[in-house]
Amino acid sequence: MASTNLELIIKARDEASKTLGNVSKKAGGLANIAGKALRAGALAGGVAIAGLGIAAVKMGLDFEKSMAEVKTLLPDLNDEGFAKLQTGVLDLSKELGIATNDAVPALYQAISAGVPPDNVMDFMRIAGKAAIGGVTDLETAVDGISSVINTYGAEAITAGEASDIMFTAVKLGKTNFEELSSSLFNVLPTASSLGISFEEVSAAIATMTAQGVPTSVATTKIRMAMVEASKSGSKLDLALRDLRGKGLIGLIESGEDFSHVMQDMRERMPDQEFRDLFGSTEALDAALAITGDQAGAMKDALGEMRDSAGAS
Repeated sequence: MASTNLELIIKARDEASKTLGNVSKKAGGLANIAGKALRAGALAGGVAIAGLGIAAVKMGLDFEKSMAEVKTLLPDLNDEGFAKLQTGVLDLSKELGIATNDAVPALYQAISAGVPPDNVMDFMRIAGKAAIGGVTDLETAVDGISSVINTYGAEAITAGEASDIMFTAVKLGKTNFEELSSSLFNVLPTASSLGISFEEVSAAIATMTAQGVPTSVATTKIRMAMVEASKSGSKLDLALRDLRGKGLIGLIESGEDFSHVMQDMRERMPDQEFRDLFGSTEALDAALAITGDQAGAMKDALGEMRDSAGAS
């Protein structure tokens, strides 16, 4: 595909040069000054077209080199399959207005993250739209979405769902796609292991960042709150079992949201007693940021996450 494009550009350059030459010859009957101007214009045009051809050659070589790196990740992919992948990248770049030198590294990252080659272009299309809507680059969108899928599993959440939820978190909170993508690793493994949904994690991030908490700090604090609440024998765990008859995991498995569990605990006791249940400032900060006066904002954000289909 790249070589075909280059052949067309070179052919167009050659034909344009011939045309300019013919025009220059037929200008012999004009005034000498006009002939000189025409020849100068033709020369300038030829140089410009030649420059275009050189740039196209370089672009084609860069594309082929980058795609060769992608191919190293797919040793079992035959030539036909690889050609289809190349065509898919070029078509996607044209469709979304994304340069190939941005699309190919993102493709490499997607395949490295485990996206199967059979549906990698569909994944890239979703990430591309998320990148445009989230005002970020394609690699960042691929990184964030693939992190969610790899943590929760493709059977639990699709690329489209992850993209929509992330986009909604950006809309509701004081964060952006880049900050969100680079910070999710702080909290997703813990949340997933406890059965806490990505919708709720994103709602908590949106609620906390809206209060001015930096994204990376918010994800760390949310993780700490989850760890303390689920740690057997911690003050928070013992209080949960005493008041609710179950630990956090049992409550989550019965259908409760983490934020609701925290809010219920806060409502059942004096504020200072609730604060004393936490062994770290980080965990307490997260709990306070999604309960009490902020419980309504958290509930609304969670509702929007669950109704985010098509957001991106």
